[in-house]
Amino acid sequence: MAYGGGEYTDITLPAAADFSTHQYKFIIADANGRGTIATTAVGPYIGILQNKPDAADKPARIRVHGISKLVAGAALNENDMICSTAVGGFGTATAASAIGTFCGAIALAAVGGSTDIADVLVTHFIV
Repeated sequence: MAYGGGEYTDITLPAAADFSTHQYKFIIADANGRGTIATTAVGPYIGILQNKPDAADKPARIRVHGISKLVAGAALNENDMICSTAVGGFGTATAASAIGTFCGAIALAAVGGSTDIADVLVTHFIV
């Protein structure tokens, strides 16, 4: 589905590792200030990886605001508040289910399940 506006904000951090198979997953900052794949649902997330850096220290382009794609780790419904999960692969999306959960996006359309690509609005908040 196409969404109007087209305004977004991306930042670049050095990748912590080879992320060539992790495009459209949640990114956090590691202790060295490099972007790495989110491995828990705790957050806070910087944003969603937009490119496929194939080695450590290559530029990782991270969407921090606007419309993005995101790999689903489970079925998502339109308007679900999304956090990271290890289900379906680290950094993938699942609907937030607990108060105090850090969310990194809102689903713009439903997707059927794990590894589907969801359209999301990147935003940052706690449920």
